[in-house]
Amino acid sequence: MANRNYRGIYLIGDKVKSLITHVQVIDFNGNGNPLRPHEYVTRGIKPDYKTLPWREDIKASRAQLKS
Repeated sequence: MANRNYRGIYLIGDKVKSLITHVQVIDFNGNGNPLRPHEYVTRGIKPDYKTLPWREDIKASRAQLKS
């Protein structure tokens, strides 16, 4: 059963080593919270965390949009 209160946003960890330490989630009020991958899966949050971008990629995309 999917958790409809939260949605995964991006991965936190060491991208070079492919080490995911946390998954950043956001609720419908805009409140963010990092969860460990096992907590993310246990809570049934979507989408699959392995499909999310890395935090570094999000920051790079925003920087390119500003320039």
